[in-house]
Amino acid sequence: MSVLSPILTPPEVKEYLTKGERFIKWDDDTTNASPVILRVDPKGFYLYWTFQSKEMDFLDITSIRDTRVGKFAKIPKSQKLREVFNLDFPDNNFLLKTLTVVSGPDMVDLTFHNFVSYKENVGKSWAEDILAIARNPFTCNACRYSFLEKILVRLKLQLNADGKIPVR
Repeated sequence: MSVLSPILTPPEVKEYLTKGERFIKWDDDTTNASPVILRVDPKGFYLYWTFQSKEMDFLDITSIRDTRVGKFAKIPKSQKLREVFNLDFPDNNFLLKTLTVVSGPDMVDLTFHNFVSYKENVGKSWAEDILAIARNPFTCNACRYSFLEKILVRLKLQLNADGKIPVR
């Protein structure tokens, strides 16, 4: 191999991403905020969160366009959520806890997934590492076997309470 040609490595998924962190997920559409555990699968294919009801929702890492923290993250517009997060108090450290994951098939049709952590500065490290995985050249340009592994990981994430793949 030549010195000039770069050696590409698969994305590194850090241990704290696979263990997960507690966040509060909120939506602009509704006034609901629900506690979730946010995780990345060990292979780095999916970002997924588990609600308290054991219901799971996930997002393909390749569809992530941006991650935002601090003043660049979305702030709730509904008065009920603003009261829940105490946004009207001047000494509030809400911006240090925010994380917004922007995803979509293209740069026009975007979806915003908004999270608030329980601790300060957790969202910043999550945003950096998730975006590093999403921007890795191997994430979108992998071999066929990696895409088969991706399908297998998705099937394993969707198992029901009996440990079986749900058929709809």
